[in-house]
Amino acid sequence: MHILSLTIVILCVKVVQILSKKYYKWLHGIYIILVASLAIGWYPESRTQNLVQLTKSMKKNVETVCLLDENNRLFLQGVAETDQTERKLREQTEERQRRVVKTIDKKKTKKVMAVGDNSRKILERIVEAEAGDQDMKGRMLVANVILNRMRSKHFPNTVKGVVFAPRQFSPVSNGSYYRVHVSGRTRQAVKKALQGEDASKGALYFMCRSASSARNISWFDRDLTRLFSHGCHEFFR
Repeated sequence: MHILSLTIVILCVKVVQILSKKYYKWLHGIYIILVASLAIGWYPESRTQNLVQLTKSMKKNVETVCLLDENNRLFLQGVAETDQTERKLREQTEERQRRVVKTIDKKKTKKVMAVGDNSRKILERIVEAEAGDQDMKGRMLVANVILNRMRSKHFPNTVKGVVFAPRQFSPVSNGSYYRVHVSGRTRQAVKKALQGEDASKGALYFMCRSASSARNISWFDRDLTRLFSHGCHEFFR
């Protein structure tokens, strides 16, 4: 009978080693019952010492299991918090990257146009003829329109081809293109346009309404999209 009881106690100790914290109160109750049984003499005195040591070991194992369970809970909590922190940092990094991309998109890369000396002189002369009485921006816008046409598949891809295309620029048709004196401001405006400064919004056409025929005005208003005006010129696409 005593051997059976001792065996039961040993089995209890083994079970305790794998049980979680939620069984602590129940196991502690068993421990109290065993100690009480010793007090009322259910076990022979010769085995009391061994059983006391065994029950102490049982209590220690229960406390160890509980401590391990608490450590495991804290560890899992720490892992979860770390994952959450890393996720937040990753989201913040991705958001910063998206903002950088948007900023780059807003600050469009300047479209530098490389042309030879002869093409540059043609560009300067047509800008002087068309916008010699305009401010710096007005001159640059005329240069921008010509450069935009060079990039478009619907127009020639050279300065000369664009400027001397039939019935495109009135200074070429009426001969004023050949009579102008190119000013320093016009040269500076053309230089800026070639270096990529562009406020034209992709305009491919411009006109001075007060100096245009009714037929041309009607075509501009009917067939093109008006973008904006600057000085005496209106710009279209």
